[in-house]
Amino acid sequence: MGDDARVHFGEDVVSGPRIAVVQQGDPTDPKSWSGVPASLSAGLEAAGCTVEPVRAEFPGARRLARLLRMEWADQATSRSFAAACAATGSRRLRAAGQLDGVVALGSGYTLSTSAPMVSFDDMTVAQALRRNAPPYDSLGAPGAARWRARQRRIYERNRACCATSTWTAESVREDYGIPAAKVHVVGVGHNIDPGRAERDWSVPRFLFVGADWERKRGAACVEAFAAIRHEHPQATLDLVGGHPRIDAEGVTGHGSLPLDSEHGRRRYAALLHRATCFLMPSTYEPFGIAYVDAASSGIAGIGTTIGGAPDAIGDGGRLVDPAEDGALLAAMRELCDAETARRLGERAYEHSKLLTWRAVAERLLRALRPPGVDLDALAPFLTPQRGGATA
Repeated sequence: MGDDARVHFGEDVVSGPRIAVVQQGDPTDPKSWSGVPASLSAGLEAAGCTVEPVRAEFPGARRLARLLRMEWADQATSRSFAAACAATGSRRLRAAGQLDGVVALGSGYTLSTSAPMVSFDDMTVAQALRRNAPPYDSLGAPGAARWRARQRRIYERNRACCATSTWTAESVREDYGIPAAKVHVVGVGHNIDPGRAERDWSVPRFLFVGADWERKRGAACVEAFAAIRHEHPQATLDLVGGHPRIDAEGVTGHGSLPLDSEHGRRRYAALLHRATCFLMPSTYEPFGIAYVDAASSGIAGIGTTIGGAPDAIGDGGRLVDPAEDGALLAAMRELCDAETARRLGERAYEHSKLLTWRAVAERLLRALRPPGVDLDALAPFLTPQRGGATA
């Protein structure tokens, strides 16, 4: 589309919308919030937008949080911290000038702007509080109530509420009373595009990825793999992320592979190309970008029934209830069959075509409907919507 963010129709030129992407951290930092703000910004630019990154975080906020030992959830429940972030973010939005729309990530602040705005969430505060997992389990009732009430106000004031999954969208409607017409499921894109590779399907090769070893149920994967290894002596399990040292036959630990480094991306891509099945059967998973990374390489995923994994995996894998004994092992056994693994890998790859950051950005634009921008005119450059939860 060119560097000037304009779409050309013969002799006519249609200017793309000017969109602000707002986050409490740095929206341009690939390490921030799993790289979502930076990736979303790139997707918006690919869809023809000019992106203005806006940081809704007052000067010295991080230093103050460290001194007071405030987790990010504590910051969100603090009246003064949230108010200061709101004031800073609103001031920076005004300084950005005329905007066609605003995409706000997170609910630790509110924004004052005349531009149409959408929220973008992978999990609501109500859902997080129900999970009662760290850091939500340490929040006091008054602070948690303030945070949830703020998120309700954000949803009510926004033009649209964008959710990464049907799971989150359901919470926006049912926990916050937001009309269904205002709620849009937009999905997420993959963080790495390794491309589909030829692989040997005859030997089961599992790949587990997860920074949070306990929530991602890494120990359960290792335990189930021990039974698989007994049945398939050549089977392997590669571990990536925050795993402990594992001394078991067929298991190899690789530690963390940062995707903001060429070395980390190259090693991760090689593991995806080698694997025949991806594992992340979390206790819950707001969405799970890693499922999409795996699908884009052509392998099926085994994920959890709780959260956004059903949208991330689609028909390209299996979902297991974390509370159901034996469910993970049964799914792994099924994916040991070469033809099943290959067939589900094909489905996963096709499903991953719906989950690119450009496609996500285009869904956000449809929900945002920027004034003065003819989305029908942009339609030839927008990805056609297809059936499924993320379309």
